Amino acid sequence: VAELPERVYVSFDIDGLSVEYCPHTGTPVAGGLTFNQAVYLLHETVRSGRRIIGFDVVEVCPAPDERIDAITGARMLWKLCGQTLKSNES
Repeated sequence: VAELPERVYVSFDIDGLSVEYCPHTGTPVAGGLTFNQAVYLLHETVRSGRRIIGFDVVEVCPAPDERIDAITGARMLWKLCGQTLKSNES
């Protein structure tokens, strides 16, 4: 986090999460971050005084018969919205 510039654009690739959070993504990889670890990194970025100036979430691929991928993607968007607002409060 200390190496980041003052203004940060977050591009969150859902493939970075461990496979159980998004099993239908294009490139599921075992050993990725937990959802809470990813949220912690966002929180620490904001806590360090960086401003999130924009973000995107990519490679969410929900399956028609399972909702886990869609829920995880939506939750990450929600967290990004909250952290972006928090980082721009002052």
